[in-house]
Parts: sequence; C-alpha cells; structure tokens
Amino acid sequence: MKPPGHVESDRTAPPTRPKVLLVDDHPDILKSTSRLLSFDFDVVGTASDGYQAVDAAQHLDPDLIALDITMPGRDGFQTAQDLVQIGTRARIVFLTMHESDDYVAEGFRSGGRGYVLKTRLHLDLANALQHVLAGQWFVPSLESLFAIDPEFTGHVVLLHENDRGFVDGVSGLLAAALRRGDSVSLVSSSRIRAGVAQRLQTAGWKVGESGDYGPYRALDSATALAPVIRNGCLDLDHLRELVARTDRARVNGARGAQSILTFVGDISTHLLDPHPELALELEHAWTELTRALRFMTVCCYPTSRFETAGERLLPQLCAEHLAVAHTREGGDRSLRM
Repeated sequence: MKPPGHVESDRTAPPTRPKVLLVDDHPDILKSTSRLLSFDFDVVGTASDGYQAVDAAQHLDPDLIALDITMPGRDGFQTAQDLVQIGTRARIVFLTMHESDDYVAEGFRSGGRGYVLKTRLHLDLANALQHVLAGQWFVPSLESLFAIDPEFTGHVVLLHENDRGFVDGVSGLLAAALRRGDSVSLVSSSRIRAGVAQRLQTAGWKVGESGDYGPYRALDSATALAPVIRNGCLDLDHLRELVARTDRARVNGARGAQSILTFVGDISTHLLDPHPELALELEHAWTELTRALRFMTVCCYPTSRFETAGERLLPQLCAEHLAVAHTREGGDRSLRM
C-alpha cells in the first residue's frame, strides 16, 4: 500500500530544461541561436524588439532572456530596465557586437547578469546562461569587472584553454589593478609568472618573474599550497592566519585601509586530480574568510582538467565565485612561451 499523498515518479520523464526567451532584430541570429540552445534549453519564444520582449516575458515567464542591445525603438538597455520594472523573474544576458567596457557596465547597471559577444556566441552563450542561472555573473573579460564597479572586490573564476590563455586573461586585469593602486599578488608556475611579467613590462610596469616591484609580488603556487594542506587535509587555522596576515599587510600599505588586494592564482588546480573535494573545500573556505575583506581573488583553472569530472565538479567550483569569465582560445601569440 502506498502512503497517503504518494505520487509514483515517472523515471522516463526528461528533466525540465530552463526556459529561454531570445530577443534580437535579426531573424538569422534568432534562428541560429535558437538552434544552438535547443540541446540544453527550452527556447519558449523569440522577439524582435523591446516592446515584444516585455510582452513575451509577461506571457511566457522565461527563466532567462538573451537580449540584443542595438534594436529599433527601445534598445536593449531600456528593454532590460522595462523588464526589471515589470518584475520579471528572468535573468538577463546581453548578446551583442559591442565590446566596449562602457557597454558592459551599462548592461549590468540596467539589470543584466551576463554579457556575451556575438563573435563568441557559439563558445560562450550556453555557458553564460548556465552560470547566470546558477547565480553567478558572466563577464567577457576580467577587466570589465572594473568597468562595472571601479572598486570591485570579490571571488571570481577564470577558465582558460592553455597557458597563453591564462597569461592573456589575467595580464590586463593585473595592469588595471596596479593602476588603481592595489597590492597585487600572482601565485602560479614560473612559466605563467614569466609570461605575465613580459606583458606587464610591455605595459610599462618594471616587474620581473619574482615580482620584485613595489606592490607587485609573484610566488610559486605549489610552494604556496604546501603549508595549507597537512596530511591530506585543509589546515583551516593556517589558512585563517594567512588571510589575516595578508590583510594586515594590505592595511599597512601605501593606501591604508582603503586599499584593495588583487590576488590571482591557480593554487587549487594542484588539488583537482588527486583531491577534488579539497579544491572545493579550499575555495569555500577562502570565500568565507575573505567575504568581508577588500580582496579581489581570481582563481584560474584550465578547462581541460574538467573533461572527466566536469559535469559535477565545475558547477560546484563556479558556485563558490561571484563571477565567471572565459579566455579566448590560444591567447596572445606575441608571448615568448
């Protein structure tokens, strides 16, 4: 006998897919984007202008809206504001040709949670929608975070294809952090440190691989990780003291308590293969310990490390971060790497 209220589950029923509304004034874009997303999402409708978008959002109740910016009548920013005003629960991701950080900043100010360039539509849009649905921001580059908020702090993740992509993805951010007066730490391999030093030198900063330049420090990630993991376990007391010591050094710097520490590294990557649960534990602990501090932390992971366990592990790692960015494949070919 079944208990009262018991409902027999239908194990053959497919899982519910997130509902997406597409908004663009180009029919070919709507068609190709709808086809691209059809594998993982339920494209419940399309609209070709802002007025249609607001009407469709009210009737279709989508989970996500992929929204163009340049449209006749109401542009994407105005449409996003209209959608927010009517109280839509849908999370908005802008899909556009505009690369300027000013546009990115306006997109987030108007209510967007993600920003995807049409030149990277096939690479980034599905990822962006998944991340935004899970509660993270999706940004086209790390530097665009400074455009969204010049005093940005928080825990973000950079997913890269290779070492060139890593260097290309973080170098602009580190140069911007130095310009705004941050204390900066890069914690990675000698190859990455050398590549970043070359990029920063090209930008006019007198840094070396060892990071011996005023507010800039560069360390080896495997060496930095060693005291944090003891007997296969996270030494939370050591990590807590490390964070406190780092924060004291930040406050005692030239800008005092108002200074920001930008910390970029791949420490947790060393834990992925043998102890993925430790990588998650370390990320979570760092989030909790630095949440109220003026730290900007960028954790860098190669996408290849998630090919076997990615379906489970990658979303969990991303969930520990406020924002997600992907680098372009290949990176800057001018690097001597």
